[in-house]
Order: sequence, then C-alpha cells, then structure tokens
Amino acid sequence: MKKKITGILAFIVLVLFTSCGKKAQQNTEKENEDVSKTVTFSYPENSPVGRHGALQVLGLQLCDADGNPVQLAGMSTAGWQWCANCYTKESIENLVKNWHINVLRLSMYVEEGGYNTNPQLNREIMCQLIEWCGEFGIYCIVDWHVLTPGDPLAPEYAEAENFFRYISGKYAGAKHIIYEICNEPNNCQAKDDPDETDLCTTEYPVTWEIIAEYANKIIPIIHQAAEEVKAQCPVIIVGTPQWNLLVDACLKEGRFEGGEKDLPNRDARLQYDNIMYAFHFYAAEHNEGLEEGDYDMYSYIYDVLGKLPVFCSEFGLTEASGDGRVDFDRTDKWLSILNGNNAGNQKVSFCNWSYCDEEEESAALLPESCAKKEWNNVSPSGEYIKKVIAVMK
Repeated sequence: MKKKITGILAFIVLVLFTSCGKKAQQNTEKENEDVSKTVTFSYPENSPVGRHGALQVLGLQLCDADGNPVQLAGMSTAGWQWCANCYTKESIENLVKNWHINVLRLSMYVEEGGYNTNPQLNREIMCQLIEWCGEFGIYCIVDWHVLTPGDPLAPEYAEAENFFRYISGKYAGAKHIIYEICNEPNNCQAKDDPDETDLCTTEYPVTWEIIAEYANKIIPIIHQAAEEVKAQCPVIIVGTPQWNLLVDACLKEGRFEGGEKDLPNRDARLQYDNIMYAFHFYAAEHNEGLEEGDYDMYSYIYDVLGKLPVFCSEFGLTEASGDGRVDFDRTDKWLSILNGNNAGNQKVSFCNWSYCDEEEESAALLPESCAKKEWNNVSPSGEYIKKVIAVMK
C-alpha cells in the first residue's frame, strides 16, 4: 500500500509490548546466543493450525500438511509505529473468536519510521505478535514491509538478512509462520520533497531480476534454520514488481511496468519449495478501468492464477492510498476470482488492509476505537470484511 507518511511516531505506546524470551541484544554474540533458544508451540487442537498443521504449496495451491487445499482469510496490521495500541493480546483474541480470522499479517515497515528507527524494539514487537498468534493457533505472516525505496536491495534494507536469520532461527520449525520477504517492490526510490511528501522524486525500474537476486539471499537463510531442526521449509511469499501488481514478471521478460503486452515468455521462477508470488489490489483503483481501460486487471489475474501459486497478502476496498471511495461491488468481483473463479481454479488466500483505527477509509475500525478497546467498532470497510471472513470460517 502506498501509505501516507506521518511525522508522529507512537514509540511511547510501542514500549507497552512485552519482549519474547530474552530481549534481543545489540551485541552480536549475545543475539546469536538468544537465537539458539528456539521457541516451540503447542497449538490448540481445534484451532486452524491445530487442524491444518504446517502449510505447503502443491502445484498452484496452498495446502495443509495432508495435501488438502487451504484458503486463509484474515487481516493485516497497519504500521505499528502509528497505531500500536490496536495490537494487543486482547485485540488478537477478539479477531480470532469474533472475526474468525485464521491468519494475521504482521506488517513491519522498515523505513517510514519503522524497523530502522529501532531494530531491537521492532524485533521484540514482531516476536510478541508471533507468539500470540501461536497461542491462539492462527497463522501469521512475518512481513518485511518494503515500500520506499522500492528496491529490496537498497541500502536501507541491509538488515534484512540479520532480521530473517534472527526470526527464522528463534522460531525454526514453528508451523504457523509464513514469511513475506519484501512487500511491494516498486520503481519509486525516494520521496524527499518536503512540500509534496507523496511525490516520487527518484525512479528506476525494479525488475524481477532485482527481486530474485534479493530473494536468493533471503530464502536460503530461512531454509537453513528449518533444516537445522529437520523441519519442513516454511511457505515464503515473494513480492512482484509495481507494488505486487505484475505477478507474472518471472514468466514475462521485461515486465516491470503495467500494461505491456506481447512480452517474450520465459521461466525465471524461484527454484525452491513452498514459494508463492504476492498480489495486492485496491478495488477502487485496480479494476477493469486501470490505465483508462487499456489494461483489465481482472482478466490479467484470472490468467495468472492458472500459472503461478499466488497469495493476496494485502487488499483494500478503497484506492491504493487507503482513502477514496469504498467500492463494495468491485471488491465482490475480486473476491469471486480469489475464491476459485480463475483459470487455475485456485483458492487464493488473502489479508485485508487493515485492522487499525487510522483516519482513512481502508481502516477496519473507526477512529479512536483502539484506545477505547472497542475491537468491533467497525468502519464500512471493516463491517464488509468481517462478514466475508465469517462466511468462510
């Protein structure tokens, strides 16, 4: 999501989160010692993870441990630097029991006042959220939230290897963790105009080759942690060009901008087990009218879902900014495609953006709900998605 930037950070609220296990240390030797103490989980028997176990990718489809198709449906957090009081043990339990989610995407921004501002604190928050999800027996997505710059190889993301080494080592073998290693790669590399903070001031094409180079650094780190405890390699979601809109870039040479047609075919898929390709959409903006009718997103994704295993790790009912009109009809159409009406009959898992109470139309809760612990004080968007997930339980 092309999130609007705010200058107000909620670090006073952030410190309310408790640490998981020992606190991560700045000292590398101490940090490595801490990682060696792998956290294990006992999932409730009738919980989603208790029923389905460790997930796997078979052909185009996300499946459970027994090979049966699985479609996860849940929510994404927003950046906790803006609304950390929305993410408590109580709020997550409510999402499980009353919204019936079976997956929660844990969106940790790296820039935009996120991880790079305080790595230790953000690791602690991520760990606590992972452990609450495990306690309730739902899946969680560890989201390294790349946004600006849009190049996952940019210096700003230099800590990615250390972060994934830490998390995958601490939770090696955990059945409920999915990894999303680079949210929304895109061509915008800087937004540094103080008068127009949403204006992109530096651009260059972030191709599939760039994303794959990054993925080939991160995926082996996660796999090594699993292999050391003789566990199945976890499901890993890999971002695709242009804010996860060009999902088949690994199959089309040169695809890094929308609307190109008749590009040469190629097969540059990642050569690992349990890989899925990320797709994001915002219904009021990404639809049959994209680029003035020249590029129908519905038709495009309909076909892609017959070629690649896809996880819709973020979608909204609004425009991509998070604001604008709430488009129920177009969201209905998108969800019909994700529910199997596509070329591969693929059941596509999804997370809605976002469970928070920010003053924007995509927020599932009304403003100030979290401070009052009103976890079901839904916005129009939240009311819609709550009903959608309840039907799927």
